[in-house]
Amino acid sequence: MKKFGKVLSLVFAIAGTAGVAAHLNHAVGPAKVLASTAQLQPLKPPADGKINVAFVISDGADVMDIVGPWEVFNDTMLTSSGKPWHGSDGDDMVMPFNTYTVSDSQQPTNAGGLTVIPNYTFDKAPKPQVIVIPAQGGRTPAQKAWLLANSAEADITMSVCTGASMLAGYGMLAGQTATTHHLFWGQMQKQYPAVHFLSGTRFVDHGKIATAGGVTSGIDLALHVVERYYGREVAESAADFTEYRSELWKNPDYDQVRAVAAAK
Repeated sequence: MKKFGKVLSLVFAIAGTAGVAAHLNHAVGPAKVLASTAQLQPLKPPADGKINVAFVISDGADVMDIVGPWEVFNDTMLTSSGKPWHGSDGDDMVMPFNTYTVSDSQQPTNAGGLTVIPNYTFDKAPKPQVIVIPAQGGRTPAQKAWLLANSAEADITMSVCTGASMLAGYGMLAGQTATTHHLFWGQMQKQYPAVHFLSGTRFVDHGKIATAGGVTSGIDLALHVVERYYGREVAESAADFTEYRSELWKNPDYDQVRAVAAAK
């Protein structure tokens, strides 16, 4: 977990408290969290073309935060008639998601020792319907401007692990419940008091903004997003293809959901 500490230390040094919009005193309990996840409206796929999924990356981005959701979206398959794809369907396969990375430049980016060359710069990237924010340290004006503009029109923006610090730092989580990597609950609550961080759940989804816990939690949230677009059976087919056996994407609460106390 040393790498997350380095990323988060850099995030706090860059972000400071500028992104904190207000101090809110209300608390949201477990019932509210369940409601915000279970009673969401389905997402509507475009009538033509694929669903663009943009991964915002910078140096220090966590590999699993990227490749976990990336694999889920790319392993989501339909038949030409729109039904869940199974092995017996053979070549009758439609891939509904288009995944790509976006950053300030197309210079190679160090993601935990894995070199990633961004597909697009912020000024050239296709318009996304889904935005994924992995844990990372980079913060730039171009990144902020792109994220705020595009998240307003996207179907959903989701963070993984301490990627929630980017959303919080840019004021996108103020007044909402959220989650992040368990080692940073208290530190994040202290740094962003306008956000109500929760323990005991793999992800929190408020419709257009969602946050996942650490590392593999991004897989659960991505499967949940697939379900919101195409239903339970398609998401189950994607999970089966990846041989992902956890059921927490269907109900993300693995313990009693509690409000997090700020670190002292």
